[in-house]
Amino acid sequence: MKRLGYSGGLKGCEKQLGLHRGELDGVDGYFAVLLWDEFKKTNSRKALETLLAYNIMDTVNLESLMVIAYNLNLQKTPFSQSHCLTVPEAPDIPFRADPRIIDKIKGEWGPPVSFP
Repeated sequence: MKRLGYSGGLKGCEKQLGLHRGELDGVDGYFAVLLWDEFKKTNSRKALETLLAYNIMDTVNLESLMVIAYNLNLQKTPFSQSHCLTVPEAPDIPFRADPRIIDKIKGEWGPPVSFP
C-alpha cells in the first residue's frame, strides 16, 4: 500500500480508502490487548465478543485492501480491464462489538498518548 501512496498501517489505509469499522472505529491492536485483559479479569462475554469482532474485521478488511491494491497496480498494465477483481462484500460477522465495553476501557485508560 505504501508504494501506492497509502500509509498509516491497516487502520490508516482503511480510512483513506473509505473502509469503515462501525462500532470498532478507533479500536487498535493495543486496545485488543486491553479487551483480552478485560475478558481474563472479568470473564466478560461482551469483552470477548468485541475482541472477536475486531479480529474478524481485521481479516475481512485485509482481503479488501489486497484486492484494492491489486486493482490499483493492475491499472499500470494493459490488463486493467480484463483482470480486475471485484472488492468482496463484507460477510455477516457473528460477533458484535459492544460500545459500552469500549467506552469502559477507554475511560479506564484515558485518551491514547502520541509520541513525536
